[in-house]
Amino acid sequence: MTDKAISTTLKGGGDAVLHARTTLVFYHRDGSTVAHMDKGKSLVVGRTAPSDVEIPDLGLSRQHARFTWDDQGIWVEDLKSTNGTKKNGEPVTRARIAPGDEIAVGPVMVSVHIVSSIDEELRGFDGHDRFVAALADEITRARTFERPLTLMLVRSAGAKDSHVGRWASRLRSRLRPVDRVGLYGPAAVLVSLPETSAEAAQPLVAALAGGEPPLICRTVTFPTDGSSVDELIAELRAARRAPRDTRDTGESSAVLAKNAAMKQVMATVKRVAGSTIAVLINGETGTGKEVIARAIHEAGPRKQQPLRSINCAAIPGQLIESVLFGHEKGAYTGADVSARGLFEQADGGTVLLDEIGELAPAAQAALLRVLETKKVTRVGGDRELEVDVRVIAATHRDLEAMVEAGRFRQDLLYRLNSITLQIPPLRERVDEIRPLAERFLKDACKQAGTPGKTLDDDALAALERYAWPGNVRELKNVIERAVVLAEGATITPAELTEKIRGAPKAPAVPSGELQMPSDYREHLRKYEADLILRALHKHGGNQTEAAKALGLPLRTLVHKIQTYGIKKKFDR
Repeated sequence: MTDKAISTTLKGGGDAVLHARTTLVFYHRDGSTVAHMDKGKSLVVGRTAPSDVEIPDLGLSRQHARFTWDDQGIWVEDLKSTNGTKKNGEPVTRARIAPGDEIAVGPVMVSVHIVSSIDEELRGFDGHDRFVAALADEITRARTFERPLTLMLVRSAGAKDSHVGRWASRLRSRLRPVDRVGLYGPAAVLVSLPETSAEAAQPLVAALAGGEPPLICRTVTFPTDGSSVDELIAELRAARRAPRDTRDTGESSAVLAKNAAMKQVMATVKRVAGSTIAVLINGETGTGKEVIARAIHEAGPRKQQPLRSINCAAIPGQLIESVLFGHEKGAYTGADVSARGLFEQADGGTVLLDEIGELAPAAQAALLRVLETKKVTRVGGDRELEVDVRVIAATHRDLEAMVEAGRFRQDLLYRLNSITLQIPPLRERVDEIRPLAERFLKDACKQAGTPGKTLDDDALAALERYAWPGNVRELKNVIERAVVLAEGATITPAELTEKIRGAPKAPAVPSGELQMPSDYREHLRKYEADLILRALHKHGGNQTEAAKALGLPLRTLVHKIQTYGIKKKFDR
């Protein structure tokens, strides 16, 4: 739209134009904010009230800039702000603006839109927290209805026109109403594409890459590349690394064990590494079960042989046996050539079966037979092949409860849990949050090619307050995103997500029931032990019912009872 056309539009020429409205979209680190302008009225943007548009960014002044609309057009006026206001890269005190201009209010980019009454309401992009919550819901739907879901990372191909605000409208115009966009940084967004396979997303990728400015797109799909939000985002980040970095080595892959419970886990790892017995690793999603499995493999005599892993939740049920045991040519539609399965590939080494609780009954039976006979038979074949493989299984599920419910074979569980390692969640390892965050920060800066950054004390305090439902994987994703957002050498709470910045300092404790200890971690332990004890009393000592009431897997509850010595207290 030209300046002359804009002026005509704003002056109200024509029936359609009489109903036109002006919209400002503010792109900031926590998402985007849409504000509608009325002719003759002003709109002030700033960090706090009494600004009309409040954006809690420390780079903004309390009242940073004023936007107005009069007969001459739309104007922006700087309100003596600290970081200034720019139009097309040039500092201004007052200037007329129009669609297509690049307006920067401190660190916040602003775009102007003239929207007719028959156009769809202009939608802003989600902040990271809101997008992640919506993506988790989409993953649940995809899993329930066995449909694909693609997650896409989009960013500018160069420094020019890199800010999201300069190409956001172009991206939005190519998406469906069901697609969702969340800001990942000043120059990058995440896009959720429900019911879209990797192949179906390619026309969109090609269109964005061929436009102006050209955009770089990377995609991952559920369930092939991951079965949770954190897994998919981590896979997107991994896709940005050079080929030599696709597998962690050295310090970044070493297990960090500062916490007493983790030291106990690692002591057990050292004891079992030299044997060939099966190991079952139990822990919440993102606690680092695969890292522990790799530590077992690399500390034993098989370290020079292959380690092959598979996420059982990420492979469709009808293909899992083919992936594990291989198939012969013509075994099923699409099997054009014979292929070795995971067990054949890992012969002499180790197989990690992640999320083994998701295996279908038929696959459980086939796996049990392989563990008993040490022989595999390819799908569609009749020849048995001997394999020498150590099996490590991992799950976040309570397999014993699944056995009781008839969803997991008891004989298979006996084969898998010769040794069981319970990995504590990150919220119980507060003393490891700082060293883990510093390690991830060092790695992220190296991958991004940026000078080493540091975490300030307030940011570290916020990280240690947060409960980390996604555990270590979530912490790593948060640090990597903070590196993208940070403009200076120090990462502050402003670069963290809203839910981390707003995490409470400690759980609320009922008055008179517990004394507030001086040690924060001891307070958390006593509070959690008290909750478990009350749940056991309420359900007459029935651990299964207490676990359901607390929303915990039975195995996790049993581990906590042993750790806190609660059983003895209850028996008295």
